[in-house]
Amino acid sequence: MSSATSSLAWQPSPVIAGLMGRLLLVLWPAELIRLLFDPPWLGGMATFGFSLYLLLAFAVTGWANRILGLALLLAIAALVAVDEAWPALLAGLQASLVFAAFLPAVYLLRSVLAGDESVLSYRSRVMAAPLTERPGWMLIGSHVLGAALSVGALAIMSPVLEADADAETRRATALATISGIALSLLWSPVFVAMAVVSEFMPQVPLWQCVLLGLGMAVFGLLVAVLLLGLCKKRRVVLRAVASLRPIIPMVLVAATSVVVLRSLSSLSTLESAALTLLPLALLLLLRQPAVGRAQAIAVTRRGLDGLGAEISIVSLAFALGAVMRASPSVEGLVEGLLGAGLPPLLQIALVVGGMIAAAAAAIHPIVAGSVLLAVFTSTDTGMADLILAGAVLLGWSCGAMVAVAGLLLMVAADMLSITRQEMILGRNMVLVLLFAATGTLILAALNAVFTT
Repeated sequence: MSSATSSLAWQPSPVIAGLMGRLLLVLWPAELIRLLFDPPWLGGMATFGFSLYLLLAFAVTGWANRILGLALLLAIAALVAVDEAWPALLAGLQASLVFAAFLPAVYLLRSVLAGDESVLSYRSRVMAAPLTERPGWMLIGSHVLGAALSVGALAIMSPVLEADADAETRRATALATISGIALSLLWSPVFVAMAVVSEFMPQVPLWQCVLLGLGMAVFGLLVAVLLLGLCKKRRVVLRAVASLRPIIPMVLVAATSVVVLRSLSSLSTLESAALTLLPLALLLLLRQPAVGRAQAIAVTRRGLDGLGAEISIVSLAFALGAVMRASPSVEGLVEGLLGAGLPPLLQIALVVGGMIAAAAAAIHPIVAGSVLLAVFTSTDTGMADLILAGAVLLGWSCGAMVAVAGLLLMVAADMLSITRQEMILGRNMVLVLLFAATGTLILAALNAVFTT
């Protein structure tokens, strides 16, 4: 690329990004105080600060996110103009303020766990395992670590792959790590996916979503194990699980604490996670040596500067979803399309297929999920609420494995030295098609049980 061309390329402003990071450091504790004590003077101030944060986000985000953000704003403006849905818009923006506390808490937890001795020790055990067994170890390890670290699990597992590994080994490693992480978003409340579904469907108990997602994840792991072609599959899986014993309790405590607080209070899943994950991360931070603590804090501080794009997109998607749910125009359109007795199996397939198609088309899953949830919850479709939640999560998980512009495949391609096309068009695609199809049938069968 010529110097003239590169000078025209978009570059984020480090000054504005740093300012946003400092503003987020103020909004984070402010939102926690608001959730705990709800002082009347804080709500307006926090909303003003968050609005300023969203405006600054447009100055530092890339052109793709700017275009997406403008498209969301135009859709919101059109519905507000047609249906005069200003109250719904304000409610959606105010509800999205919790992301100023949720995402930083998740980021801190990931930074702390990435340097935890038990996590690094598991990686050493994977490296010591026989070459033929490593994909199985990486599948199970990526799933458990991914439930807390998300894409960060790739940074833990990728050094296991030797620099001179052949193409087949790289493809098997990619399938194991990508599917392991993607399947964990089916049930982990640390992922934005579960938070979005629960936020749009507060009438569904979180523990039900987690259990349904966990069941689908176990089934997906079994399919992935078969596709990896491992010898002595049962032994490999059991040995990998046994080696994760020091890590599994931490992941379960993180997930369980969110579910318990959500079940015993009037807080949403996002609010519960924001309040519970921070003290958990701080406890894990205290048990690390001084060098590890300093590194985790530094990584988190730098990461806060770059959260603007994600927070702005999810906030606008939430606002659009709130406006759509309150829109008579959307309700009338949905009744016209789905009110003619469309079978639940076809509806589930539309949701799952829609999420996968959106991912393949580089549409952010938060946007696709928010729109689909808003559409299918705006009228009675004959589909049980829990099944709709499961369908969105299933499509979100499968979409993550084939999203060419998605963060998971982008990071995997860089760390595993394999092209995204190789990852998508191999056994990964077989897993997605098989898992999506059978998962849709299972959800349809469960819907028949729940609605009779």
